[in-house]
Amino acid sequence: MTELAGKTALVTGAGTGIGAAIAMHLARQGAELVLVARTMQRIEAVGEQIRKEGFRAQALAGDIRSPELFEHMAKVKQPIDILVNNAAVFATYGPLEDIAPEEIQAVLDVDLVAALRLTQFVLPAMKSAGWGRVIHIGSVAGRLGAVGQVAYSTAKAGLEGLTRSVAAEVGRYGVTCNLVEPGLVETARTLEKIDPATRAHLTAATPIGRPGTPDEIAATVAFLASPRASAITGVILPVDGGVGLR
Repeated sequence: MTELAGKTALVTGAGTGIGAAIAMHLARQGAELVLVARTMQRIEAVGEQIRKEGFRAQALAGDIRSPELFEHMAKVKQPIDILVNNAAVFATYGPLEDIAPEEIQAVLDVDLVAALRLTQFVLPAMKSAGWGRVIHIGSVAGRLGAVGQVAYSTAKAGLEGLTRSVAAEVGRYGVTCNLVEPGLVETARTLEKIDPATRAHLTAATPIGRPGTPDEIAATVAFLASPRASAITGVILPVDGGVGLR
């Protein structure tokens, strides 16, 4: 379980849920973690858990839209070998015409533009090293659409184009870029943001008959980050329990 020893992984939205699970899985494969989220208390708690298991982690609190965060990242001594763009926000649920423009902009900025800019930030060092992994966390909403969440669905669909385009640009440098597409995942945020009727509808449309778990998403990310996945790039990989099949 040390196949990522000597590698540094940056995970956004690492304070809770899927992001925290991804950080733990990568640490257990030997990677040193740079944990990014807006709340220092949350990422410090994840970092402490990683350190208790004998691995290394550092926390960078900040808004991934802000120039200040990029200045902090530039001070990280080691280059980033693995980038996981996991951070995301929702707009208020409702018809598109009822959503405030600033909410729409925030969703696009966090869920899509920040992922593009972070990818742009890490690619030069990855290309120079001849090895790198960029992994985006999307959503089946980007493929199937989402009533009441048009901005979120649009941003997640944009990650598909970003994934394929970056993969085509950097493959010859030993750098891969892939997109993991979860369906409904049981996290504190989904319980808070998605109403029970919608969760029940999504579960009923899922052939495995249940939501996914953060660990299931994290295990997929850990594989894509590993040397074993060196020939996998430009892939949109659903980890959704088969939602949409029926």
